[in-house]
Amino acid sequence: MTHPLAWQAATPRWREILVTGLLAALVYSSLFGVDTLWPTHYSWLLQGDTAQHYLGWQFFRQDPWQWPPGRILSFGYPLGTTIVFTDSLPLLALLLKPISSLLPPEFQYFGIWILACYVLNGYFGLRLVARYTPHVALRILGASFFILSPPLLLRGYGHESLMAHWLLLASIDTCLRGWSWPRWLLWSAIAALCHPYLLLMVLGFMAASAATAVWIDKTHRLRMVLLQGAGMGLALALLMGLAGHFSSSGPLQAEGYGYFNMNSLSLIDPLLDWSRYIRQRPVHPDYAVLGNFGQYEGFLYLGAGMIVLVVMALTLHLARPQPLARRWWPLVAVGLLFWLLALSNVVTFGEQRLFTIPLPDALHRALSIFRASGRLGWPAFYLINLAALMLVLRHLPPRTALVVLTAALALQVADQRDKHLEFRGLIQTRMAWQTPLQSPQWAAQAQRAKALVLVPPLPDMTLAYIPFAHLAARYHLATNAANISHVGTSGVGSYGATVLNALQNQQYDPQTLYIFPLPQGADQLPPAWQSHLLTLDGYRVLPPGLSLPLP
Repeated sequence: MTHPLAWQAATPRWREILVTGLLAALVYSSLFGVDTLWPTHYSWLLQGDTAQHYLGWQFFRQDPWQWPPGRILSFGYPLGTTIVFTDSLPLLALLLKPISSLLPPEFQYFGIWILACYVLNGYFGLRLVARYTPHVALRILGASFFILSPPLLLRGYGHESLMAHWLLLASIDTCLRGWSWPRWLLWSAIAALCHPYLLLMVLGFMAASAATAVWIDKTHRLRMVLLQGAGMGLALALLMGLAGHFSSSGPLQAEGYGYFNMNSLSLIDPLLDWSRYIRQRPVHPDYAVLGNFGQYEGFLYLGAGMIVLVVMALTLHLARPQPLARRWWPLVAVGLLFWLLALSNVVTFGEQRLFTIPLPDALHRALSIFRASGRLGWPAFYLINLAALMLVLRHLPPRTALVVLTAALALQVADQRDKHLEFRGLIQTRMAWQTPLQSPQWAAQAQRAKALVLVPPLPDMTLAYIPFAHLAARYHLATNAANISHVGTSGVGSYGATVLNALQNQQYDPQTLYIFPLPQGADQLPPAWQSHLLTLDGYRVLPPGLSLPLP
């Protein structure tokens, strides 16, 4: 006789996978538009954080191979950086660099990557829901909640590498299916080549899986699991070293720990006006300096439809309580641990700051490596989504569950409709970006140079560097026009000051295109050089190839 729950470990059939994939593609196209998938359409990336990601890839592909292989010398010159610290998706950048010469001069892979993240979120969501119902319609409806994840879309505003939430779902799926070191090596390797925050969370789930295998399922001995873990650790360390994780020219820790954290009400608080039906709560004044940009990192809004499912699931469970399967306890422990880390040492409840836990300097520096601690709430978010779906499917008859999930999904879509329209409008606006450097003289001057240097005084580089870096990337010039993680603008500014000092001492490099973003910078040049300055699109420029210093 077949066990009544034998379908729990079954892999979804291809028709379910196809339908779920099509739904994910439909959501992507409605949000980002089909044009973003075209590799030569890159203008939508040249704003905000996404510019750093796209430009990092452009400089990386044109540089000769360095050591480590993820090294970039020409971006943030002369310090340089690595493909890791430009958040340019090292996974794809390292794969595509060997064939870069076969690709168009300006080529982006971020649209295809984001689409893949939506499809994979749906696929692994489908695998998880399939454990708790044999009914295809219920499986697809359940997977749709993972496709419509609000925290996933939030990362679409400028953190493409952090959109690999499917790695968390894949990790939960692997935990529930049993210890498999090849899978854990695969997920952790991919995470290491996407983003360190994702790697940390995947490793947390791997620890839960190891604990389950040793102490609950008792399918593996501790010694064997530790040996396998050590081997994976060495392989990961090597991979991360090659990608450039350990090649930062600045400290790994950064300011902002305790500010970029998670609010205790994050699951039901639609920050950034995310909901049509639930009012956003005020935040503590310390987090309102830039709108809600402090605790947006801890954005975990479930959505109105999922909130209804959570309330219903808890009600059904309390009415007919069933013990939680022992294999879930390590997952719960990991979710709780990351939840506490997401709160940080500054614990808030709505607009109230409850308390601040003093930390030793050494511990604070260590935690500041993951300063945006609010992101660490994602494991709990997805576990709560899965638990709500599991309890509803477990307690309700299939037909009733079908009605409930359909209504909840409709509410989930309606609740986010305004935010989806806003996002779609944002992408359309970004698609219209054009460089302010319109004069044909820019190309003529860039073709005669090997470096493009912004000379102080400098404006806010996070806003001003993009067109100059884009120009430098197009003509294969090294440049200090950059905004790079764990380097920031201090290195750029100090190099610019050195260049200005050299110019004031009549030390001119004929292979450098000097640009003065602020007009008063050019006034500090030797008086005899003033006549050689050009004005292009409002910027003062000292061209390359001049016979300077003058006699």
